[in-house]
This record gives sequence, C-alpha cells and structure tokens, in this order.
Amino acid sequence: MQFALTAIFHMLWPVLTTGMGIYLVIVEGLWLKTRNPDYYLHARFWSKFYVLNFGIGVATGIPMEFQFGTNWAPSRKL
Repeated sequence: MQFALTAIFHMLWPVLTTGMGIYLVIVEGLWLKTRNPDYYLHARFWSKFYVLNFGIGVATGIPMEFQFGTNWAPSRKL
C-alpha cells in the first residue's frame, strides 16, 4: 500500500512536467514566430513552475528507488 501511494504521487509529477514542457515549446515557438511579448511573458511565468515540477518529480523518485531496493530485494534470490 505504501509503495502504491508513493508511485501514484510520483507519477503525477512526470506527467505534469511532460505536458508543461510541450506547452512551453509551443509558446516559445509562437513567441519566436510572432514576437508577441505576451507569449514571452507566458513562457517566463510557466518556466518557473516547470522547474519546480521537475524538482518535485526528482524528489519523489528518490524514495521509490529505496522502496524498490528494500521491498523487492528478496525476489532477486528466486
């Protein structure tokens, strides 16, 4: 149960980070194409959340590594 909750919480962040990365690529591309300053402001605003999401995803992935090692280590002996 503990691993399931950790995995569910961890999987939330990579999905959000991937979607936000695609959005940032589109917005930055629109800014390069149109030179509209609104696109630039959107990209600057959301890039801060992108970095935060990435950091949280890394931080939630570290406990999963330990859980893989401690919970499933006996299955390696089979």
